[in-house]
Amino acid sequence: MPDAPLDQQMITVCYLDRFGRRRELPVEQAVQVPFEELAPVQAPVPYPGRQSFVTKAWSSVTGQSLACGSLRQQYCGMLLDRDPAVGARAAGPMELRWTKDGCVQSLRPDFVAWRKGRREVICVQPEEITGRWYAGQELLAHTAATAGWQTRVIRPPHGVELDNLKLLYAARSEQRLVLDKAESLARHFATARTIRSGVRAAGLPALAGTDLAYHLIWKQRLHIDMASPLTPSSTAWLYEREKGRGR
Repeated sequence: MPDAPLDQQMITVCYLDRFGRRRELPVEQAVQVPFEELAPVQAPVPYPGRQSFVTKAWSSVTGQSLACGSLRQQYCGMLLDRDPAVGARAAGPMELRWTKDGCVQSLRPDFVAWRKGRREVICVQPEEITGRWYAGQELLAHTAATAGWQTRVIRPPHGVELDNLKLLYAARSEQRLVLDKAESLARHFATARTIRSGVRAAGLPALAGTDLAYHLIWKQRLHIDMASPLTPSSTAWLYEREKGRGR
């Protein structure tokens, strides 16, 4: 007997509530569940022979620590952390379930985030796109339409862009930064100039000033060419929205 069309199938969502209790509800009944604040359905764990890399991605916006089951997921977590529109976010907090050919199928999106006042369900694009991937995305789109969620597929950066992102990610924390000098430093980039010369013009020590400049780039107050290697000799300039700030 063929499977029922998507709009006639029972699709459920499995998750752990705030108290760590396992729940499973029809999607229609899970519309208000704050998935972006919940723990993963099943946290990834390292073990001998595991192919992927288990690590944690700390959110500089909310202080959440996200358990990532692969480097691709971690790199995409960095992109989310740099997006000023993203608030709370969680890694793997839901699992969608449905029946196909008499067997229970499942899909666990990589992230759920609260973005621009909407719940966004995010999948990391795999290195190899398969028919199963497309089928899962079709089901996710149908489920999201039912629940009122946004969906997004993101790809991790690579090459120089990834190298730059890692440097900026290391400067995301405000600890050990001379934040009281941030406005002064930013003003020196009203026109494009090298990071080194802007730090010097602001009267800051080279290392501390460069770290602060990288932090401002991370916060998207200063702009750089992400396709070129980031160094103190890189050219940076204020985003247009920042030019009237602090006057």
